[in-house]
Amino acid sequence: MKKAAVRAAVHRYLSRLLEGRDDFDDNASLVQLGLDKADIEELIFHLEDELGLTAFTAEEDRMLKSATTANDLSRFLIEIGRH
Repeated sequence: MKKAAVRAAVHRYLSRLLEGRDDFDDNASLVQLGLDKADIEELIFHLEDELGLTAFTAEEDRMLKSATTANDLSRFLIEIGRH
């Protein structure tokens, strides 16, 4: 799985959640961008589906707790794509 493709998918869906806003930095806090826990969970599940990935529940829980930026999400998705 290519890093650029994962980053593009994260940005595309995150931009939709932010109602078309795409000027955010990869290291910007998802919470500061206006997302709550439910939004982040929806984002994770959507990206897994779009990228054809399956994470174990424990991995998803870890990601919910530790993924605070778009960059974190991309790294996690690349990591589970290696399994």
